[in-house]
Amino acid sequence: MTEVDPNGIASDQGFQTGDVILEVAGKKVANPADVRSALNAAQKDGKRTVLMRVKSGEATKFVAVRLGRA
Repeated sequence: MTEVDPNGIASDQGFQTGDVILEVAGKKVANPADVRSALNAAQKDGKRTVLMRVKSGEATKFVAVRLGRA
């Protein structure tokens, strides 16, 4: 991610400007299209949340993200 709206959903779920999403639901992602694809696959599988591994500054953290309805 390059920018995060401080009043938006991503901020509420723990994302900050400059964070880099490394994995979605255990699958490595390299670009925004990979992230969208992994999120769509999780929704199709009926998952309500996914765990993302995110690089934030020098640290790596896990963020649980609620999925919207398909």
